Amino acid sequence: RKAWMDYMFDHTTIVAEDDPYLENFKEMAKDGVIQLRIIPATGAEQFAKYIYEKVNEFVLEETNNRVRVTQVEFKENEKNSAIYGE
Repeated sequence: RKAWMDYMFDHTTIVAEDDPYLENFKEMAKDGVIQLRIIPATGAEQFAKYIYEKVNEFVLEETNNRVRVTQVEFKENEKNSAIYGE
């Protein structure tokens, strides 16, 4: 699970799959300039949801459905954050 977190977020560039410059990012990745990760959507709200869904999946699996994540808060900066939960 930590490996997934490192892969997704440690020194990476995360871009939405509908980003108008996606092909440019792919070229930079191909040239070794960036480590590109493509996700369905970006923004604080979408990151909170994306992380919630992945981490909750890990937690449920590791605990045989005994423990679950109730919410995730994602902060872009001091003024912009989003909370996602079910």
